[in-house]
Amino acid sequence: MFETSAGLISPFDRYGYPFLLALFVGGMITIVAAPRYRGHAEIIVYTGASLYFIGALFSFTVIQADNRIYTVANTLQWMPIMYVAAFVLFRHRVAILMSVSIFVLAMLPSVVILGLYGPAYWDMTGAGLLINAYTAHVLILIALSLVAVLDREYERAALLARSMETAALTDGLTGVANRRGLDQVFTGLSKKPGLTVGLILVDVDHFKRVNDIYGHLVGDELLIYIVRHISDQLSATDVLGRWGGEELLVVSVGVGYDGTVELAERIRAVIFASAHPVAGRITVSAGVTVWTSGTPVADALRQADKAMYCAKTLGRDRVEAL
Repeated sequence: MFETSAGLISPFDRYGYPFLLALFVGGMITIVAAPRYRGHAEIIVYTGASLYFIGALFSFTVIQADNRIYTVANTLQWMPIMYVAAFVLFRHRVAILMSVSIFVLAMLPSVVILGLYGPAYWDMTGAGLLINAYTAHVLILIALSLVAVLDREYERAALLARSMETAALTDGLTGVANRRGLDQVFTGLSKKPGLTVGLILVDVDHFKRVNDIYGHLVGDELLIYIVRHISDQLSATDVLGRWGGEELLVVSVGVGYDGTVELAERIRAVIFASAHPVAGRITVSAGVTVWTSGTPVADALRQADKAMYCAKTLGRDRVEAL
């Protein structure tokens, strides 16, 4: 409307603008009404808009239907939006390919004219504008490509960092938290004083005998077997970790004394009721205590350890609480 009232609109844009408007409105309607076709709509809209810019530059540089500086500059300054849109809509490699393709197709008519007729085909102002614009477009493409590559490398580095952090806090054999991971859990809970946290220290009875008779590989399989059975009894907020050797620690937030004892008994019963395919029936001894976050966790852990050894002393396959 502005360009028409100011007498600046080109003959090409008299048809090009309504085409773009219909294209964008059609794309939005498709995305809202039929979201499953969103990808198709984006490709169609992107392709249509690209054809508009390529056609516009072809009209201005070859046909010269209207080669006023305003018209040429207006097209060239808006065209980089297509490069940016490519990197928003598509994967990096596809975005680079599509952006470069649009640039090459848009520049091709000018290159052909330049080769056939030389710079004299346009006046100096028009030729200078094209040279400057195409140079700027090349730099924009390079910048977007570099940003895409750096973004991909950042994602890769972030994924590696997360993997390394997970590995540092996870027991390599059982996949549950290791001692450092449990320490991190306690550190986080200590920042919220007053929470009631149930602690269950589980020790596999006669684990050394299993290693001596069946070998360490079976011993490792047994630990994984027991971890799986314990995990099945835990809620989403409970944390299970390997405290050391064949000792496993359950951290249950918000569970009081009675609830923690009940959970420990359930764990003991489930393991007793099952039988490992090689080692056979296995039992565990468990020590239970309750820790209040904000107080020294080391004291509570000593209580759980003391209770666990008390269970072993009293005959194993039992739960003791202090």
